Amino acid sequence: MKTLIPAIALTAVTLAGCTSSRLTRIEEAPRGLEAPRASPAKRITVVGNEVTLPDGSRSTRNAAGGFALPNGQQVTRDARGALVLPNGNRCLPDAGGYTCP
Repeated sequence: MKTLIPAIALTAVTLAGCTSSRLTRIEEAPRGLEAPRASPAKRITVVGNEVTLPDGSRSTRNAAGGFALPNGQQVTRDARGALVLPNGNRCLPDAGGYTCP
C-alpha cells in the first residue's frame, strides 16, 4: 500500500503536466479598446398639440400631424404615422412621441 501512494502521486503529477500544456490561454482585449457603442436614439416628444425636439426647441403640430422646424423646413407625417424629416429619415411612433435615427 505504501508503494502504491507514491505511484499514484507520480502519475497524477505527470498527467497534470501533460494536460496543462494543452490548455489555451484566453487573452483579454487590450485596455482602452472597447467595442463601439450605438448612439442613443433621438426623441421627439408630443404633449397635446406641441412637439419638443431633441434640442429642446418646441413647435406646434399642423392639422396633418406634421410641423415646422426652427429653420423653417417642414416635417411631414406619412400614412403609417411616422414622421418624415427633411433629410428623408423616418421617426417611428412610440408611446411618448417618436424615436428618430
